[in-house]
Amino acid sequence: MRSRLSALTIGILLMVLSVPVSAAEPLATVAVEAGPYARTDTPVSISLATVPQAVAGLPLSLQEVRGLERVTIPAQIEQGWTPRLHWIILGTLPAGQTRTYELVAGAAGAERVVKASQDDRVLAISVGDDKVLQYNHAMVPPPQDMGRIPESRRPLYHHNAFIHPLWSPKGNVLTDIHPPDHIHHLGIWMPWTHTHFEGKMVDFWNVGDGTGTVRFSKFLSTTTGAVYGGFQSEQDHVALKTSKGEQTILKEVWDVRVYNVGGREAGYWLVDFQSTQRCVADQPLIQDEYRYGGLGFRATRQWKGPTAANLTSEGKTRTDGHSTRARWCDSAGSIDGQWEGVTFFSNPKNFRHPEPMRLWPEPDNYIFFNFCPSQLGEWEMKPGEDHVFRYRLYVHEGKPDVEQIERIWNDYANPPQVKVEFNKPENAITLFDGKDFSQWQKQGGGEIGWKIADGEMQIVPGSGSIMTKQDVKDFMLHAEFKTPVLPAEVKGQGRGNSGIYIQRRYEVQILDSFGFEPKNNECGSIYTFKAPDQNVCKQPGEWQTYDLLFHAARFGEKDGKPAKVQNARITVFQNGVLIHDDVEVSRKTGAGQPEGPNPAPILLQDHGNAVSFQNLWMVTLD
Repeated sequence: MRSRLSALTIGILLMVLSVPVSAAEPLATVAVEAGPYARTDTPVSISLATVPQAVAGLPLSLQEVRGLERVTIPAQIEQGWTPRLHWIILGTLPAGQTRTYELVAGAAGAERVVKASQDDRVLAISVGDDKVLQYNHAMVPPPQDMGRIPESRRPLYHHNAFIHPLWSPKGNVLTDIHPPDHIHHLGIWMPWTHTHFEGKMVDFWNVGDGTGTVRFSKFLSTTTGAVYGGFQSEQDHVALKTSKGEQTILKEVWDVRVYNVGGREAGYWLVDFQSTQRCVADQPLIQDEYRYGGLGFRATRQWKGPTAANLTSEGKTRTDGHSTRARWCDSAGSIDGQWEGVTFFSNPKNFRHPEPMRLWPEPDNYIFFNFCPSQLGEWEMKPGEDHVFRYRLYVHEGKPDVEQIERIWNDYANPPQVKVEFNKPENAITLFDGKDFSQWQKQGGGEIGWKIADGEMQIVPGSGSIMTKQDVKDFMLHAEFKTPVLPAEVKGQGRGNSGIYIQRRYEVQILDSFGFEPKNNECGSIYTFKAPDQNVCKQPGEWQTYDLLFHAARFGEKDGKPAKVQNARITVFQNGVLIHDDVEVSRKTGAGQPEGPNPAPILLQDHGNAVSFQNLWMVTLD
C-alpha cells in the first residue's frame, strides 16, 4: 500500500500568514475566475504538469496575491503521472471576480488536517478531532439475532467494502447496516443487482441468493493532508457460480475524499466519492433494466415516517420522486429532535445523467436512496472498458437549504475556471528565442526555408516542416503560436493549419478554431484521437500558448515478444487552461510516424499556412 502522507502532500497554515513580496520569480501564477456564480470555501485543483519541481516531488506552497502582500493558504499536492495542486477558495469570491495565486518553492506546516487512520478492521477519516466517515475493509457479519436467516446462508451476508458510519458534524450516525427489513443494506455501498453473465443472473446486491457479492481487495493509497484526506480502495465484484466457479467480473476502485471545509461550527462536511469499474472477465456483464443498483444509501433507523424526507433538484419528494431523474437528491431526518441530512450530487459526466433514482415512496417508511442508471434500460459493461461514476456528498445540519445546495451544485458541476501561467525553469532548453534556428533542422535535410522577423519565426508555405535536432523521450514543452488572419471564404483545415508533432508521432493540432465546437480535428485536439475538453482559442492574429507534459510509450516484452507495455500520456494547457488532463494515447495520430521505443524529435508542421511561433523551450525529464 502506498501512503500519500507529508512526503507527497503539502500542508500550509490555515491561519493567515502575510509575507513580504519576494524578489524571486514564482514557479507559476494561477488565476481563479468565479464565472457567473459566487464561490464560498470552494475546493479547486489544477494540474502542475509543466512545473518540474512538482513532477520531481519537491515541496511547494501557494500564496494568494493581495496587493503587495502574499498570504499563504492551505494547499496540497497529489502525486501521480501528473501532479495536481489542490486548495480551497477561502471565504467568498463574488461572481465575475478573480483571485490570483503564486506557486513558490518550500513548504509549511499544517494546523488542521484531514486525517486517514487505519487498523485491521476499518479506515477512518476525520477533520481535526471530528470523525466524518469509516470504511469497513474487514468482514462484518450480520447480528446473531436475525433468526429469519438460515444458519447455512448467514455467511452470504458477511460483507466488507462499504462506508459506515457516516457522521454528521454534530457527531450523530446517519447510516445503518443490516437493518431487519433489508439485512443486505450497508450504509453507503455500490453493488449492481439484476445483471447477467454467461446468460445467468448474477445479483451482487441481494447477496442472499448466493450468485454474487462484492469484496474488499486492497488499499491502493491513503491520504492525510491540509486540503483533503481519503483513500483509494480496490474491490472485486465476484460472480459465485460461473462456468469457472467463483470469478471476479468487475475490478472497482473507490476514490473517497473528505475536504477540509465546514465542520462542527459551520454545520457541514463535503465528501467526493468516485467509483471506477472495469470488466475483467472475457465476456461482458449485462445490466438489466431494474429499479435498484448502483450507489446506495441506507439511512439511520431514526429517520422514519414524518421525521424523515427526500427532496430532489426537480422539487420531487419521497412520495413522487421514485424513478424520476435529478441532478441532486437530499435525504434528511430528525435525530433527537434535530434535523440533519445528506445531499447526493450526480456529476454531469456520469452515465445517463441526470440519473434516475430509487426512493421508497411510502410516507411511513425508512429512508433509502439509490442513484440507478439501470432504470433507463439495459446496458452492458464490456471487457477492458472503464465506467466512472462520480458523486459529491453534502452532509449538513438542519433541513435542506435549497439555495446552499444549488451553490454547492454549481461548484461541482460548473467549477470556477483556473488559468495557469508557467514560468520558464532555470534548466529549460531554449528552442527558439527570436534569434536563429540553431536548435532546428529541416525534415528530410537541406536548408530551413522558414523566415525570422521581429523575434518570431514564420512558416513559409511549401518550404517543409522543421524538427528539433535533439531527440526526446519524456519532456515538458512551452510553445507560443499565432495563426494568420485569412479571408472568410477560407474554411475548414485551411484556416491556419499547423501542428506540433511530439516525437513525430502524436500531433497537437494548430488551427484557427476561434468560436467553434471542440472536435478532434480542431485546434487543441490530439489530432483525430481526442477533442480538447473545451475550446479556449483566441482569434487569428493573437498569440496563443501550449504548455504540455509528455510521457513516452514504454516498450518491453509481452508473451516473450517485443511489445508496447504502456501507452504514451499527454497533458496540454492552451492559453493557461487545461484541455487534456493526463490523456492516455494508444496510437500514433494523423500523419505521425509509427510508435516505437526510440526517442525522436519534436516537429513543427508546414501545412501550407503562414503560422508563426515564438518563445519555445523545453525541459527533458529522462
